[in-house]
Amino acid sequence: MVTVLRWLSVCLACLPSWVGAHAHLLHTEPPANAVIGQSPQQLRLKFSEPIEKKFVRIKVIANAQPLPVNAENIQWDAVTLTLLVNLPTHVANNYEVQWSVLAKDGHASRGQFVFKVKTP
Repeated sequence: MVTVLRWLSVCLACLPSWVGAHAHLLHTEPPANAVIGQSPQQLRLKFSEPIEKKFVRIKVIANAQPLPVNAENIQWDAVTLTLLVNLPTHVANNYEVQWSVLAKDGHASRGQFVFKVKTP
C-alpha cells in the first residue's frame, strides 16, 4: 500500500509538467473576437513555448475565401515566442484563422480565432 501511495505522489508531482507540455496560444494580434479598423497586413501569434517552424500550418479565411499563406510568409521569433504571418494585400470584413503547431518537445497544438474589420 505504501508503495502505491509513493508512486501516486510521484505521478501527481509530475502532473504540472505534463499539463504544460503543449504550446498554448497566449495572445494574438489582432486579438481574438476584436473589431479592428482595417484589414491587417500581418498576424502575430504568441505561444507559451518554442515551436518547430517547419511544422506550422496557418489557414486564413477572409470573407469566406482562403488567403494564400505559404512558408515564405511565416516567420518565427524565438526571442518573443511569436509567430509572424505576413498576409497578401487584400480587403475583407470577416476573418477566421486556423492554426496548428508542433512544440519543440514534440506535442502538437491547434486552434482557431476570429476577428472582424468594421465597415466604414
